[in-house]
Amino acid sequence: MCRDALGPHRGPMNTSRNTLAVSGLLAGLLPLVGNGLYDGGEGSGTEVLALAEQGLPPIAWVAYPLELIGFGALCVLLGSLVAMLWNRAPVAAATTGIVGAAMVSVKIGSIAPGMALREHYEGVSPATAEVFSAIGDAAFVVSGLLLSAAMTVAGVGLLQIDFPRWLSWWAVVAGGAGVLAGLVGVLAPAAYFPIPFLLLLVWMIALGLSTALSTNVGKPVGAAIAVPE
Repeated sequence: MCRDALGPHRGPMNTSRNTLAVSGLLAGLLPLVGNGLYDGGEGSGTEVLALAEQGLPPIAWVAYPLELIGFGALCVLLGSLVAMLWNRAPVAAATTGIVGAAMVSVKIGSIAPGMALREHYEGVSPATAEVFSAIGDAAFVVSGLLLSAAMTVAGVGLLQIDFPRWLSWWAVVAGGAGVLAGLVGVLAPAAYFPIPFLLLLVWMIALGLSTALSTNVGKPVGAAIAVPE
């Protein structure tokens, strides 16, 4: 018969695993659902101005909150990954946190141009409106590049701890491809290829499901030791 030598820590461990599972599921799933419901309705400058004048359609009031919740969950997920890696892979943990924070800043900043255009669309030319729209598109590319870099480093760190290898390599490969796609997008925005970014969202869902279904995923190394009684 065996018992947990660190039994008093079982509650915090379960809380950590639950946080990783829920944040992974929400961070991956909600952006896909929200963007599927409403993609912003972007188009030519004239169409962008028309949308600004008409105001957000009803479906946007459902889609945008879902994306915002997903963004909050992504912040929690990044924090959970940093905490998980801190003891065994501190460089990967710190780098994930720094690059992830940069991504969060870019993502938050990308909201401002659309807000300003909806508030002050009168007298704005179609060309200017198109530039405002392009700023949002550029921010998506840059934030995708930064998120891909953060997940690549996190994947490298996960390879150094007791974590499912297929999930670790998935983050490394998809993240690395996302970095390359992001660099291409920065140099030639029209050539940006978002599939690696989408694969990272699917990875977050897989991470959440694996953590929820397995007692080993997300458990800190050395947190529990089985000893004979």
